[in-house]
Amino acid sequence: MKRNKRKIAVACLVLFVVLGIASFISYSKFNVLSPFSTAYGLFQVIFTDKEYVVIQKYPRVIVAKPTVSLQEYMKNLGFEEDTENQMGALHRFQSNDTVQYVIYSVNKYFSKWRWQE
Repeated sequence: MKRNKRKIAVACLVLFVVLGIASFISYSKFNVLSPFSTAYGLFQVIFTDKEYVVIQKYPRVIVAKPTVSLQEYMKNLGFEEDTENQMGALHRFQSNDTVQYVIYSVNKYFSKWRWQE
């Protein structure tokens, strides 16, 4: 009986540590605390035909295929890019009275769009 309790306790501890590490990596790379939504979004973008997936609503974080254009996405929402005020990976988009800042990064497998507040 003690062995079963010990095995269960060790399994719970290992699971807790693995989830903690996964949450830390998800938050440090995507600013999303839930590793499940990050992993599911990456899976959908890399292995299916989805062009982009919203993995967090506020602040908005989107994972997209590397060929998908952030500028086209924002244009469909009614925003125009302000290239004069762009600061490296931080893109500035403006509508009539609204300004949104998006950090854009891309690699071989996906691109990441993170909105700034």
